[in-house]
Amino acid sequence: MRKVALVTVTIDGQTVQVPEGTSVLDAARSIGINIPALCHDPDLTPVGACRLCVVEI
Repeated sequence: MRKVALVTVTIDGQTVQVPEGTSVLDAARSIGINIPALCHDPDLTPVGACRLCVVEI
């Protein structure tokens, strides 16, 4: 069994640990921060064409 590495990120002053490779959108949602998105669906590849979910890093 492979151990998943965790990374620590801070979003709007809130720190959260998420598995490596987690999107910013999923990390934000895990701590209750809503980032509007149209194409985000676990069954689809992220397209990012409309740029609705763009955030500042």
